[in-house]
Amino acid sequence: MNKIISFIKPIAGILAVGALIFFFPDIFLYFAIAVILSMLGRPLCDVLKKFHIKKFKLGNAVSAVITMVTMFLLLSLIFLFVIPLVNREIILLSNIDTKAIIEYFEKPIEDIYNFLIQYNIIRPEEDILKTIESKLYTIVNWDNVSTIVGSIVSKTSSLVIGIFSTVFLTFFLLKDQDIVHNIFMAITPDNQTLRMKKILTDSRTMLTRYIFGLIGELLSMMILIFLGLKIFGIENALIIAVIGGFMNIIPYLGPLMGGAIGVVIGIISNLGINAFDMILPNTLEIIGVFVAANIIDNFVLQPTIYSKSVFAHPIEIFLVILMAGNIAGIVGMIIAIPSYTLIRIVARQFLSEFKFIELLTKNLEQH
Repeated sequence: MNKIISFIKPIAGILAVGALIFFFPDIFLYFAIAVILSMLGRPLCDVLKKFHIKKFKLGNAVSAVITMVTMFLLLSLIFLFVIPLVNREIILLSNIDTKAIIEYFEKPIEDIYNFLIQYNIIRPEEDILKTIESKLYTIVNWDNVSTIVGSIVSKTSSLVIGIFSTVFLTFFLLKDQDIVHNIFMAITPDNQTLRMKKILTDSRTMLTRYIFGLIGELLSMMILIFLGLKIFGIENALIIAVIGGFMNIIPYLGPLMGGAIGVVIGIISNLGINAFDMILPNTLEIIGVFVAANIIDNFVLQPTIYSKSVFAHPIEIFLVILMAGNIAGIVGMIIAIPSYTLIRIVARQFLSEFKFIELLTKNLEQH
């Protein structure tokens, strides 16, 4: 009977977790974010728990609250820097003079129009100027911006629920750090408890190292992009750097997306002040800065982070990210490395007798 229970218990646990993810993906997302936040806050929380004056000690609950307040203040500071910059871009976008743009680019557009007619790409009766003008009016129309803002506001209730749920879960994960440990131990057969303890310990260590390493990479990219843009005197260098650096959370595609957004912001800034002559030079400068920053990232930052946090070969990481992207798109690419790390840790404990698994986890054993 005990053998049957030991066999059924892990299967039931895995099925229960799978059902939770499938039927309640939002709850799983809140829990996953809370786990990440608790990992980020754990070092400070541990220090606070050890703090004491004579017989007075901060309890687990107080330490968790102070940690969360500190994290909230840091996040608030980031928003205080970013929101005014975003607001400035929205104002510039709403003040773009479409007529001035059409007048300035009328001659180049006419040359392109004649070229397209000459090679039968468009028909002579098509008025390309009116088409472009209508598209510009559509893009910079304030009504469109208002619609986007309205859509965001309409989802505020879901956002509030998500924030409350994440904060609630984060608090208890910081207060009772053994919650996740106890959940996994409850579904682990008695004869596998030592292995599961090793998996949980290694997973927490590796994921914490990876998260802090990733944050270090994003901050480094923001600084590199900001300094490069400042050297060329690009307007709104800070917001371009923040967005460009943060987009690096998406492997390989992130830098391209960040660079594209940076170019768009640069163009909007020039259009908003009618500096049409600076559009091309500034665009090339922004692209150049992003290319240089990402060369440094690819050859210095990423190899250092991956080798020191997840102990995997760059080719290994590259293939894993590509496969994850094919399976789950951008989300798959973001979670590819931590997920692969967890799989390797589990495989090392339960499947180490296979030569293929031994090769994949060799670096883990060495470290």
